[in-house]
Amino acid sequence: MFIALFSLSTSAQNVNKVVERTVVNPSFKARTGSINTITKVEMTDADTKLFVHVVFRPHWWVCLDSTIYLEDVSTGLRYQTTGIEGMKFGERFFMPDSGETDVVLTFPPLPESVKMVNWIRPDSSEDNTYGIDLTKDGEGLGVSEKRERWLAQNPQTGTSVGREEGFTHFFHSDTTYVTGVLDHYDPILGFDTGIIYVQDMLEDKDRPVVIKIHPDGKLEGKVFLEHPSRCLMVIGENNSLHRNIYLEPGKTLSLYIDFEDMLARSRARDWNYPLSNLMYGDELGEINRQLAEAPEFTLGYLEMKEMESKLAPKQVREKWDEAVSLWHDKLSQYMDKQQVCLKVRQLLPLDEKISGAYWLLDYAMDYTYGLANDTTGKAPLPMEFFSFLRDMPLNDEKILAVNKASIFINRFAFMDWLQKQAYEKLKACYGMVIPSDVTSLQTAERMFYPYKIQTEILMEYLNMTEIPFLWQLVLCNKICTVLEAEANKKVTQQDLKTTQTMSCLKDSFCAMITYPVLTQAIESSYREYLKKQPYQLPPCEGTDIFRKITESYKGKILLVDFWSTGCGPCRFAIERSADLRAKWRGHKDVQFIFITSEGESPEKPYKEYVEKNLKGEAVYRIPSSDYQRLRELFSFNGIPRYILVGRDGKIISNDYQHIYLSEALEKDLKALGVNLDEEKEK
Repeated sequence: MFIALFSLSTSAQNVNKVVERTVVNPSFKARTGSINTITKVEMTDADTKLFVHVVFRPHWWVCLDSTIYLEDVSTGLRYQTTGIEGMKFGERFFMPDSGETDVVLTFPPLPESVKMVNWIRPDSSEDNTYGIDLTKDGEGLGVSEKRERWLAQNPQTGTSVGREEGFTHFFHSDTTYVTGVLDHYDPILGFDTGIIYVQDMLEDKDRPVVIKIHPDGKLEGKVFLEHPSRCLMVIGENNSLHRNIYLEPGKTLSLYIDFEDMLARSRARDWNYPLSNLMYGDELGEINRQLAEAPEFTLGYLEMKEMESKLAPKQVREKWDEAVSLWHDKLSQYMDKQQVCLKVRQLLPLDEKISGAYWLLDYAMDYTYGLANDTTGKAPLPMEFFSFLRDMPLNDEKILAVNKASIFINRFAFMDWLQKQAYEKLKACYGMVIPSDVTSLQTAERMFYPYKIQTEILMEYLNMTEIPFLWQLVLCNKICTVLEAEANKKVTQQDLKTTQTMSCLKDSFCAMITYPVLTQAIESSYREYLKKQPYQLPPCEGTDIFRKITESYKGKILLVDFWSTGCGPCRFAIERSADLRAKWRGHKDVQFIFITSEGESPEKPYKEYVEKNLKGEAVYRIPSSDYQRLRELFSFNGIPRYILVGRDGKIISNDYQHIYLSEALEKDLKALGVNLDEEKEK
């Protein structure tokens, strides 16, 4: 017994024994941010010191606080920081001109048994470093073998397969495969997905697709497309690639992505910060590389705001003309020097036109919005300002494959001058009162007439006799949006008159469409409208996540709100609906549910917002990967997004617009058998 007790005592002493040691540039598994890099760890029997090199934007501030701790990976024991040199806990430190500084953090002494630690800052999403090796000197993250293996399969030769192959059949449906590797990734980072925000530009619908990230960093996903597209790809919590990736039906793109690149761009707080290690491979590799290396339009949002405040519209157009001319020259030189493939030669000039026009339409939108609150007597934009539209390649369907295509189409569809002129003409022709006893055909004519007027006004301004492809696409989008909205209103069987009205409206739009692919999109949307009915969610990870959240509310009608603390429209809707929600709170048949993600709603502001605006509600803050799977499940890119779920768990509407409209909501709930006057649950 004495020997056994002595042995246990000796073992305990060894566990707690502190041995003096120093580790330089310790290796680590992964980190959530690269503002702070540990350059040295000194361990003595008095304390543990972490030497940290801080890199951030010059004259911006950083702040470290006393909540930081080291965590023993093997035991989970925590060692809270006890001091700091070079800064003060909880105080803002403004970075010098160099953008670099050094601090030393002090912790209690670490026992010899502690071989690996995590550096955790609980209140920050970009200050955690995992798997810090305390046994030997290292090289930080070091050189990865994943890069070399990927390069062996995807050599960057600079040659292009099908160099003279242009676009023959632009519209064709097929699956695109996205593969590759995310380097310097570890599951400990807390996410295992990326997402590609796909926009169906024919029917104007969101179709996001989740990309699976395996524990070894392997990327895997597939995207169904109807034509070549440029798509935004995001990894983890809002880490996007520098430029949209180019995808084409039936082909494969392989990507080498260095997560440290993304952290560096986050640290720079610069959307245009280059991802220097990003590489493209497989069939679509070379075209992506050539598109990514092309010069970019030099005017940005900040320049636009500055011009808006200082220059007259005519001067803005002159500055824009200069910038576009300069960009045109740079693109021409780039294409000639690099000998880019034919598809790139076809896309880059369109990119030039679209990006420039999108910039001017954004300026016009902001300028017009500012007129509402202007007291200086600013004049509306002259019609000549929009003369650039006459030079746009509006009949070129390849526009759909360039950057900012969907944004340009949106701005083109909702030009303020066009809306106002159509409104005035509509008032003169019809007046604004619509009788209640009109037929379905008359109702459809009333709904269609504003679009007909807009088309006539635009054609006259553009001096065109035939409706160009891009405006036909706008018309296609409008009727598809109307059909989808009507379909999502159907909580019960749609009445015959509404169905007849939608049929007449669909025929009116189709009569203006000459492109078969657009007519087919309208007919497809109409068929979806006709057969719209509650549906069961498909078996998949997203369904499992959603069912886990909603399982405790079985038998109730669920009103689900996807939101975030950083979304202004989300907060506005939540705050103005407080009385409406209070009316239904506790009802035995109805339940509001609020879902957000850890990435989009940081813990501290989330807790503060819930305490103030959602106290007592069913709120869920889930991992970003789970949230991305729900985006894919319910097909939404942006928020807020509202879902209506029936008592049986079937989805009645995956884009429910009546959630915060009191009278419409009450009508829908009554149609679903809910009695507002019934006693609430205790």
